[in-house]
Amino acid sequence: MLGKRSARSPGAPAVPVPLVAAAMTLLVLAGCGGGPVDAATPAPAGSATFGRERAALVLTAFDQADSAASVAGDVEALRTQEVSPSLDLSIAAIRRAAYNQRPQPSFQHINPAFAVPPGDPSCFLATATLRLAGSELAPTDVSQFVRGDDGQWKLSHNVQVTQPALVVARSIDGRPATQGATAVDETTGRALAAEVFARSIGSTTGNRSLVASSPLLDGQFAGGWEVYGQQLAGVGAKVERAMDRAEWSDCAVAAPAGTLTFLTIHATDTLRPAPGGPATVRMVPQSPDLIATGHRTAISGTSIRVTRVETFLLLVPAQGTGATVLGLNDTALSVTTG
Repeated sequence: MLGKRSARSPGAPAVPVPLVAAAMTLLVLAGCGGGPVDAATPAPAGSATFGRERAALVLTAFDQADSAASVAGDVEALRTQEVSPSLDLSIAAIRRAAYNQRPQPSFQHINPAFAVPPGDPSCFLATATLRLAGSELAPTDVSQFVRGDDGQWKLSHNVQVTQPALVVARSIDGRPATQGATAVDETTGRALAAEVFARSIGSTTGNRSLVASSPLLDGQFAGGWEVYGQQLAGVGAKVERAMDRAEWSDCAVAAPAGTLTFLTIHATDTLRPAPGGPATVRMVPQSPDLIATGHRTAISGTSIRVTRVETFLLLVPAQGTGATVLGLNDTALSVTTG
């Protein structure tokens, strides 16, 4: 996702949307084309099960399809290649590209590495370098693909990882993944999700040792939230963010430094007038959250609710404390008035 900016309409106070990623340029891979990849595709000669070779075929076919529609901005075709939360982020990216009248670049994963569960898996993890058309940048991402009941493989999670995390990401290569969202026990999972969410808004549950301090989470993400609150205060408004639910990804892999897994948090922002402020709050069409949710006109009301989805790639040590956020994405899903 692109860094968010606030916007102000002439003659009226604007409510800027969160700057939670203001210092980042996290690319959301969006769009697709062609048909989905079928899990029933014949395995390469000599391959008895779904392993790294077939995972590579899925990734190659995905690149061809998803990249084509990334340029075309084909949302309906995108739905044949992705599921939420990746789908939500990709649709928002398509809307953003259309608003800016600037097509997204085509892409290709090169030098991929895979972690595949044994037997007949319903998910697998992949990491690779991204080759982006027209760019000298070559970021590394980590993705999860899941197989639906119809036998089709689709992208479910994707984040770009920070430079210090490249070695950790590559360490999954050839390791067997686990599936069923059981890699992190329920008690630890609840505690980690609560702390990650709290830290994303510059707070803590009181157990700060659960999640290691990082520039990505505590600086850029939480720092953006702080700036957002300051901007709202400047126009007589305030915001509260609440976590609605948290979900752990289907697949995870035990790397030398810990377990690599995705955490998805669904949250709701509620914007209201501050004491002594105006009677209503307002978001202008240039607000990034309105753009991401497909709104073309301003929204105002006594309150505004913004639902959003946040995806975090975590490295969770065996002892369950000192987990590290390796990458993240965030986007608005809906905007409604109170």
